[in-house]
This record gives sequence, C-alpha cells and structure tokens, in this order.
Amino acid sequence: MRKILYLFLLLFPLKNVLLSQETEIDTAAYIPIKEIIVIGNKAEVSQKETKPLATVDEYLEKSSKIAMIKRGAYAWEPMINGMATERTVITIDGMRIFSACTDKMDPVTSYVEISNLSEAVVSSGQEGAEFGATIGGAVDMKRHSTGYKETGWEFGMSSGLESNGEQKIAGAKVNYARKSYFFNGDFMFRDSKNYDAGGGKEILYSQFTKYNFSAVGGFKLSKHQSVEASVIYDKATDVGYPALPMDVSLAEALITSVKYDYHQPLEPIEHWETKIYFNSIQHVMDDSKRPDVPIRMDMPGWSDTYGFYSKASGTFQNHK
Repeated sequence: MRKILYLFLLLFPLKNVLLSQETEIDTAAYIPIKEIIVIGNKAEVSQKETKPLATVDEYLEKSSKIAMIKRGAYAWEPMINGMATERTVITIDGMRIFSACTDKMDPVTSYVEISNLSEAVVSSGQEGAEFGATIGGAVDMKRHSTGYKETGWEFGMSSGLESNGEQKIAGAKVNYARKSYFFNGDFMFRDSKNYDAGGGKEILYSQFTKYNFSAVGGFKLSKHQSVEASVIYDKATDVGYPALPMDVSLAEALITSVKYDYHQPLEPIEHWETKIYFNSIQHVMDDSKRPDVPIRMDMPGWSDTYGFYSKASGTFQNHK
C-alpha cells in the first residue's frame, strides 16, 4: 500500500507539469483589436439597434470605442477612443473624404445613410492605419451591394415617423442582379422640426431636412475580373444647431468611385483591388435666421478630394 502511495506522490507533480504544458497560451499571438457594427444588410439588423431607420450616428454610438459630440439632432461628431476627427481616419469603402466645415459641422458620417452601408469596421490605434495615419483609430464604412447573384428584381419601400420633432422618414430601393452584372439603387428622405427637451420645452434651431441618393453597379469582365462603379449624392438644408450661434443652410456631397477587382491573378496572390475616387463637398454655415447675433458671419466652405489605392492580399506558406 505504501509503495502505491509513494508512486502516486511521485507521478502527481509530473501530471501537473504535463497538463500545464498542454494548456499554455501563446501571448505573442497577433490579435486584431477591431469591432464590426452591422448597420444593415436589410435582412438582418444589428442586435444592438432596434430601429431599422435610425441614423448612422445612432448605430456608431453603440460602439464601445466611439463617443459622439452632439451639437444638435444632426451630424454628430464621432470621437474614436476619446480623440477627435483630426486624430482619426473615417473612410467610406477606403475612400478618404475631407470635410469642408472649419467648425467640424460636417463629419464624413453625415454624408451617408444606413441604406448605403452594410457595416462599419472600427479599429483602435495603429490597427486603423491602412487608409491613413491615425492616432486614435479609424472607421471604415462598407458600402452595401447585392453582388453577382441570380436574384433578379427586388423592390422595397420604408417609412417612419418620430413623435419628438415630428421627424418624417421615407425611403425606397431597387436591386437587379445576375451572375455577370448587378445594380443597386436607393433613396432616403428625412425631415424634422424642432425637438422637445424634458418637460416639453422646445429646443429652437434643431430642425433639419436631408435627401440621400445612392447607386452602385458592377460588371464581370471574366470569371476572375470585374469592374464596379458607385455614386452617393447627399444634400441637407436648413440644418439647425442649438449649441452654436449659427446654422447650416446647405451641406452637399458628391462621392464617386470606380473599382477594379482581380481574383487570383497569380498563384500566391488571392485578391487584387484597385480603386480611383473623387468626392466634392460644399458646406455653408449661415446665421441669417438667428435674430440676435452680435456680428453676422457666414462661413461657406468647399473641399474636393481625388485619390486612388491599390492593394493585394495573398498567402505564401505560413505568411499572409
């Protein structure tokens, strides 16, 4: 009996050593610090957001890495990890867009709608440096498209009404897709009056009107090659900012791009993507509707951006 006990005491530490070696975790492994917000493939809405017609700002606010600066009911400024827009990068499908307002009243997120997008990829710090230098991180908003599927025609309409501010929302979409080409188009309209704070007090200069049109189409050149073109036209008028001494009479954007995709061009390269893009922003801050302003100071601004990028991804042995 003693021999069995001695043998057990000798083998028990060895068993612990073997188990600890089997469950050892490699702390040097590469773990991307990213968060993906599902904005809406129409069929499935993010579990964090129950309003399918919510604004992009409301979706992004659900991220643990993003906080919003709210100067009114429209065009909230996103802060990534506590850093403002000059220390972060916000892109639409990899396209850089430079706002036209000196007071940050037109963040990039204000020129898109949920009908344009499928998801937003939020990255922290240098994880977001793919499309530009950043300190706080980045948000890349991915365009929605049906892709090359044999689905034929699809039509849809949506509408909504919010009691606070009497905001009226209306939208429509049309999709047509085949195995060799596709087209997606959508339209969204929002119109809101002044909203009420707690106790029923009306918050003056919080109204806005917004129109958004988007279209994307693609054509397959061959089994592995395709070309896509997209356009977003967004226009907001009579935008009030109760936290500021002036409002916005016009915020207008035209965002266009052409993309070339090549799957498996060479054996180690799995995907090669090249895109050229152009966007134009016009933003006019206007205080003419404010009754008591010490000094009248209208502030128009313009911004045009041309750009391109080309990136390839592939696998070579154990390297990506």
